[in-house]
Amino acid sequence: MSNHKASYEITDSRNHNTHDHDAPGTAGVSRRDFFKSAAAGMVVGGAAGQLLAREAAAKDLAVDNGLLDRLQEGNQDSHRRILIKDGIVLSLDPAVGDFERADVLIEGKKIVAVGPNLGADAEVIDASGMIVMPGFITTHHHQYETLQRAIIPDGLLGNFAGGNWPSENYVSVVQQIWTTGRIPGATAAAPPVWDLGRVPYDPEDNYISELVTSLSELTYGITMGTDTSQASHTPEHTDALIQGLIDSGRRTVFDYSGGTDRSAQGFPYEYPGAMGNTTSGIGRLAKQYFSSKDQLVTLGFAGGPTNAFPGAGYTGWQLGRSFGALINNHNVGSPSTAINAAADPRNGTDWSDVTFVHCVRWQDNAVGQIGIDPVSSKSTAFEIWRDRGAHVSNAVIIEMQMRHGMPATQLCLDHGILCSLSPDVDTNMTCDPFSLMRGVFCQQRALANDLAFPISNPNNLPLPQVLTCRQVIEMCTIAGAVANRVFDKVGTLTPGKEADIVMLSVDNLNLAPINNVPGAIVTMMNPNHVMHVMVAGQIRVWNGKLVGWNVRKLVDQITAARDRVLARINGPALVGAIPPGDNSFSNPYRPNFLGSCCFNGQNTTAAPYVLRP
Repeated sequence: MSNHKASYEITDSRNHNTHDHDAPGTAGVSRRDFFKSAAAGMVVGGAAGQLLAREAAAKDLAVDNGLLDRLQEGNQDSHRRILIKDGIVLSLDPAVGDFERADVLIEGKKIVAVGPNLGADAEVIDASGMIVMPGFITTHHHQYETLQRAIIPDGLLGNFAGGNWPSENYVSVVQQIWTTGRIPGATAAAPPVWDLGRVPYDPEDNYISELVTSLSELTYGITMGTDTSQASHTPEHTDALIQGLIDSGRRTVFDYSGGTDRSAQGFPYEYPGAMGNTTSGIGRLAKQYFSSKDQLVTLGFAGGPTNAFPGAGYTGWQLGRSFGALINNHNVGSPSTAINAAADPRNGTDWSDVTFVHCVRWQDNAVGQIGIDPVSSKSTAFEIWRDRGAHVSNAVIIEMQMRHGMPATQLCLDHGILCSLSPDVDTNMTCDPFSLMRGVFCQQRALANDLAFPISNPNNLPLPQVLTCRQVIEMCTIAGAVANRVFDKVGTLTPGKEADIVMLSVDNLNLAPINNVPGAIVTMMNPNHVMHVMVAGQIRVWNGKLVGWNVRKLVDQITAARDRVLARINGPALVGAIPPGDNSFSNPYRPNFLGSCCFNGQNTTAAPYVLRP
């Protein structure tokens, strides 16, 4: 792992003078104008009508591209004005209101007005047939894993025997083989079964994973996320992670996390750093990359509420806070962590800068999380979390799929906490916000609604209130902004806040006629409805396409990165070779491409289903 800085820098394939308008058909044409041209074609009829329609579409596309060019040319002008005109405006700010038809005026990177019939000397974006709303915000994602997308879609967090190979699951495949380059022995004292002698990722692989994740999420309408990439194996690896985030142009909290310590093999390791030290670890990053709060990429820290490192004398929370970092920690099935953190005076009592991810299995009693009865909803840890102002990030569809435990949606609601949403891992599930919102909406309502039937509720437990679509949207906007400590900047369409905005098409066959705006977003939409995306007043996605990036090259680059990492995994190792897995029998090792990735060996206590169609 020699110096890879130059190689990952040149993977930035942006061409700021050109735009990707090579899609077939009428991409980029407003739906309203397309229907006008199509109607004209029907009047004329036949081949002549089709030619007329194509000419009209080409003319409108040229106009659209010209507007984009003008918008891009004004990116550095703090007084440049953009008027988003005649959209369905969902501001999410009660003081501003929501509108069936209204405008949003932007000057530089800030919103200056929201309301009907705004007049201004500005470039005009026609938002008729679109919902105009705040960009989606998520609060936890392992972005370095993107080159392992869907590698274990059938897999669990660990297996019944503890998570080790040959069972394919998140621990053995993602964390051991692909991240640490080491399969441990059966016991802590046993030598490893396989040890590559290095981590499989080089810095350039970190870079392209971060970049592709951030850009792809922009196309989903996610204007801000939190990256917890446990790939800070060397300072170079960490720098590559951060550079990928910066180059994407998306708003992100970089949640500085550990990596694999390979100092015994001669690779430098600096995590986590120390209080007052600005030359190594979190202090170096704070000084080098995060000197200003007024930037898109800001600093978080994964250090916990216990000693930052053995003998530190201060907690990880104290270390992160000393450098101005937000705190973003995992917590799967460990309510004692919150209880013990509260008992340690070093952690303070204002936890508004702390987000725990998952928070599953925090019940005081051994009972399923099913409703609002005093037994199943009693949680000392959640009471502490509520009272100290801390936040919860739920990765609902991942938690259900990977067996973390029942997502803590109901426990959050029972304790007055509006959770934020997180994609968590690409290795198992999509990261698009519509799936996240539908997942939490259906999960909470399924548990609540099942109690309505006596056969499912013999003890007559009280029915909890069901979530609404509006509340779910607020999870993916307002709650995310508050957890990431940027609610003063984004999360609602409020004059004075920065213009992180997504425009969603509703003027199409699979949504029209639109009868309820929150319902359309949560229950009907998918990423194809994302038309335009702005971050701090700059256009990042236009007509569903990334602006200024060669998508084909990005796809080739991340595929090449996957191939490089896999080749290293199958290369010379310090110890052994990867033995066959329960589902992946090839030698050299390769993920099971066409069959189940993880079924064999996953559950040895239950017989396979024998089913008829």
